[in-house]
Amino acid sequence: MRPKISISALFALLLVLSVPFIAVGSRQAPGQQPLPYPASKTSHRRTVVPIERSPQFGAILVSVYVNGKPAVLILDTGSSTTILSPEISGLNPTHLPRADPPRKGTGFVGDGRWGQATLTIGTTVWKDKRVLVVDTKDLSRAVQRKIDGILGQDILEEFKYVEINLEEKRLTLGSD
Repeated sequence: MRPKISISALFALLLVLSVPFIAVGSRQAPGQQPLPYPASKTSHRRTVVPIERSPQFGAILVSVYVNGKPAVLILDTGSSTTILSPEISGLNPTHLPRADPPRKGTGFVGDGRWGQATLTIGTTVWKDKRVLVVDTKDLSRAVQRKIDGILGQDILEEFKYVEINLEEKRLTLGSD
């Protein structure tokens, strides 16, 4: 028997998983410098990490480290930006520049803020990675598991190939 999910929780999940239309601009206070966006490609040849599937929606869950703490992110190839919760990122959203809402489409809806965090996936580390900080409590309720964020294309684009092997439950990110 499947667990019951409220309409609002399901709607929140669908909104979060439809992040491909997220705006990448930000409103800044006068005189405030934009956050740097590291453009360097990873030097690691191959990174392999275990994955699992969420039984509620079949989402692919990836175990990573954020600022040295273990975290679970949903792999979303349609999301242009990696999203982290304030709790896992250790950032106070009220002190961060606000992300502009999408101009059109059904992407992210809510109070997103730009921040930075150190993200470790397998053997690959991004220091001061630009991320969107968003409350993920509704997403966690919908998936019925603590979800710390979404792993987006900004990370996947750092590699030449991405292999998702559902049978062997692994994600391979390669640069060779």
